[in-house]
Amino acid sequence: MKNNTVELLAPAGSPEGVRAAVQSGAGAVYMGFGSFNARRGAKGFTADEMAEAIAYCRARGVKSNITLNILAGDRELDAAVEDAKFLYEAGADALIVQDLGLARLIHAHAPDFALHASTQMTVHTLDGARQAKEMGFSRVVLSRECPAEAVRRITAEAGIETEVFVHGALCMCYSGQCYLSAVIGRRSGNRGLCAQPCRLPYDGGYPLSLKDLALAGHVAALADMGVSSLKIEGRMKRPEYTAIVTKIYADLLRERRGPTEEEKDTLRRVFSRDGFTDGYYTGRKGAEMFGIKTDLPLSEVQALYHEAARRFEPGKEAPLVPVYMHFTARRDTGAVLSVDGVSSAAPVEDAQKRALTSEMVEKSLRKTGGTPFWTDRLRIELEDGLMLPAAAINSMRRDALALLLARRAAPPARDWVDEAAPDENGLVRLAHGFRGFTASVRTAAQAEALAGLGLETIYAPVTVAAETGLPATLPRVFSDTEQPEIEMLLGKAMSRGTDTVLIGNIGQAMLARRMGVTVHGDFGLNAFNCQTLEALAELGVKRQTLSFEARLAQVRDMAGPLESELIVYGRLPLMIFENCAIRGRHGGKCRCEDGVTYLTDRKKERFPLLPEYGCRNTLLGNRPLCLREDFARLGVHTARLLFTIETPEECAHIARAFLAGAPLEGEFTSGLYKRGVE
Repeated sequence: MKNNTVELLAPAGSPEGVRAAVQSGAGAVYMGFGSFNARRGAKGFTADEMAEAIAYCRARGVKSNITLNILAGDRELDAAVEDAKFLYEAGADALIVQDLGLARLIHAHAPDFALHASTQMTVHTLDGARQAKEMGFSRVVLSRECPAEAVRRITAEAGIETEVFVHGALCMCYSGQCYLSAVIGRRSGNRGLCAQPCRLPYDGGYPLSLKDLALAGHVAALADMGVSSLKIEGRMKRPEYTAIVTKIYADLLRERRGPTEEEKDTLRRVFSRDGFTDGYYTGRKGAEMFGIKTDLPLSEVQALYHEAARRFEPGKEAPLVPVYMHFTARRDTGAVLSVDGVSSAAPVEDAQKRALTSEMVEKSLRKTGGTPFWTDRLRIELEDGLMLPAAAINSMRRDALALLLARRAAPPARDWVDEAAPDENGLVRLAHGFRGFTASVRTAAQAEALAGLGLETIYAPVTVAAETGLPATLPRVFSDTEQPEIEMLLGKAMSRGTDTVLIGNIGQAMLARRMGVTVHGDFGLNAFNCQTLEALAELGVKRQTLSFEARLAQVRDMAGPLESELIVYGRLPLMIFENCAIRGRHGGKCRCEDGVTYLTDRKKERFPLLPEYGCRNTLLGNRPLCLREDFARLGVHTARLLFTIETPEECAHIARAFLAGAPLEGEFTSGLYKRGVE
């Protein structure tokens, strides 16, 4: 989708941050509001401040994109929808949303409200972007891990706007797929309170701490691709940071060039982690992408901060909005100034000495300092022999521009449909009724050990399913260049009897439908409420694994037009990496076939690292989950045993215990089902 006008999207965590972004050249600002945004720790906005911020942006020709980008429980959806209604009526341009159920509700109430698929939705493929478009999103915020070719292809072929992060913090895990902070500290990244445990030391080093992203040298290329929006991360950072980084990227975008050495140094001094990286974008992954925060003396950055702060002081205005002024002065009508549809007037007199000239009028009308306007075009028509003081012309200009500013700031007329309900498309909620246990395995030997025990379903990786015909688990992450191999493996599995796939990303639903297999949804789809189950059913999902970040009470709340499944045993998958940490732990050498690699934290807890398709990794929990409940009472249809590093014999022993209701010995955790997350 070619786009000649590229938006620079800057962060703002406070009203000061909004001024900093706008006065430094942002074409759009993204802000969080209320309790449903992924930077709940930022200073934030009151309702009045948010309405003023949206009006401030709109008056200056800058878009406002508001983040409602966390998962919401069923009992929170009404409050989240009320926030969306407030933002809609205040005139926000778009909402950035992660929760599929919340997006579904908002779209029903306000079909014309632009929804942007948050990076937390883990969209990184052409199918993922196309699926987001089918679901009503107008833009996708692509995963930071996308290389240049993926960005180019998705932008050109998906038929939906793309937004790409160009500067700021990089998470080790794909956004939306990180559960480490939640499981070890109850602070969920999917709920806006990530504690950043990836920045902590493991095994005496920092193997999960990436340098900050900087695509300053690729701005022109991204613009040429047709990317709609270039995004700067940093709502938690101070306004001066926003001002400095935004100004540099605005200059680069406007001039279609790379950064100077001075600009690179400024970006480094303002904030970096041992410098910057463009490794994901360029495909140069490895040890050089890692770093920790660089602490500089305040004296090195104080001058930069002071200079930036002057730019967005209250009352300071950059000339952002071009206007057309038409000034006439005649004896019968007096003096009239029209500026883009608003006007002001003043009486005129016959000149006693010096008559009014076009030069005198133009000099006064071009004095637009202190306003966001600048005179782009000017037409002056004067009847001869008239006089009007410069002070009167200045007053006309001030009055007209003040009226214009107020008109531009006013929210648009919009109709929120209060009684709207999403189209159910004939979907009917399934009755409760526990059907039994399922299992997911990693190896053929594990699957073989479980055969004949009475499990309802055994899921195996597509590589194993290709040889066994078992229901296939697709890799949670694979690229467009890898997809042909995935389709080949799935086709081979289908020829051996596979008729079901377990998917972990919305794009994979499209692939499964094309190949004609039954679709089950895995935990990576982050099903946290009934509306999300409805949305997934509309994608063709027949069984959905519920989020393991939900409390048991929330699990009981969730019912939909599909079967529900709960993970009740296993080491939970806490992170998935594009950058191979196993290779990093072994001096850059591939050791995926040499058993399990572990990361050990400061408390001596050991987290297994497992290889995944495409030289990626999954980080597992330090101890297995084990939940023994009355699953029928919870309302789930199946309960899954998640086998990873267990031996085939251990898999069989654990499965028999669950099937028989027998106790298990060992050190286990109940996960978040009873503790919940903040």
